[in-house]
Amino acid sequence: MPTFRSDIASIPRYVPGRPIDEVARELGIASIDKLASNECPVEPFPEVLAAIAAGGAGLNRYPDSAGYELTRAIAEHHGVPPEAVWIGAGSSEILRCTALSVGGPGTSAVFAHPSFVMYTIGTKLSHAEAITVPLDTDFAHDLDAMADAIRPDTTLVYVCNPNNPTGGIRSGVDVRRFVESVPERVTVIIDEAYAEYVTDANYASFLDASLQFPNVLVARTFSKIYGLAGLRIGFGVGDPSLVGTLRTSQAPFTVGSLAQVGALEALRHPARLAERRDDNHIGRRFLAEGLGHLGYRPASSEANFVYFEPDVDPVELADALLHRGEIVRVLGKGIRVTVGTDDENHRFLEAMRAIGTTDA
Repeated sequence: MPTFRSDIASIPRYVPGRPIDEVARELGIASIDKLASNECPVEPFPEVLAAIAAGGAGLNRYPDSAGYELTRAIAEHHGVPPEAVWIGAGSSEILRCTALSVGGPGTSAVFAHPSFVMYTIGTKLSHAEAITVPLDTDFAHDLDAMADAIRPDTTLVYVCNPNNPTGGIRSGVDVRRFVESVPERVTVIIDEAYAEYVTDANYASFLDASLQFPNVLVARTFSKIYGLAGLRIGFGVGDPSLVGTLRTSQAPFTVGSLAQVGALEALRHPARLAERRDDNHIGRRFLAEGLGHLGYRPASSEANFVYFEPDVDPVELADALLHRGEIVRVLGKGIRVTVGTDDENHRFLEAMRAIGTTDA
């Protein structure tokens, strides 16, 4: 029997949304909507698909581990120096490598609950202790409570803005005030995986301000609004000294050539990005209002999903939806449903209405 680290059983495994084909085989349902993984409901921009197809000829070579062209394109796009940019295999790798670089036995990490499960996983992998702080009554980060939770052994704080799984945000003013209150010895990750979806004027990305603080890293991804989840590509932006040290824990060649090509092309189409933001806003509002009409109380969301806590068992409700071809995500007391296409959004609400009618 192999020997494992003593705490291996305590490390949660990331459970992805169930694949469409798997559910179709199991339940014999032909029409299935996957609304569980916060994926973009439409394929990448056509120009991105063309660039990826053209880039296939060089796959016999290792990718550029430093991501020279993409790094400079991201830097130019966001108005930061290239040395401040760190590309990774999705923002999840940026989060995990940061946890490994600053954590260790005798350290702790502070983050909200519920929030992105990778914060717990990264904390456990780095042998650190997790300090979780409940969300406020608006399902957003309680930044004052998080500041109070920082201990002398805390080395890392996560702020998910917008928050996954609830979609709540904190204003740019609130986030800056929080960052200024955190001791400089503590690294602060501001996870902005869903920033491109935000339409609330009170929100402000911390990406531009991150270089003013030697302990702040902003994490972004191409998996969501850009639709490149299958290529695993994301990036972090922060003080060059911080970035240079954090990436020590990153293995070489983790970002593939096609991922770099796809992301590079995706940055060239801001107008298409704006269209997706508008479409998502319409779909998000449609789902929230529809759930409200059915008697639920969805959280205010600025992401590409809607979260609600039903009065019934969320597992049973999700299972009933699954049998109607709607795959959603159960997270504790709540259910998170991704904004899909117009047809998918309508079918989801129809399924919710039918379940409510059946229960009645």
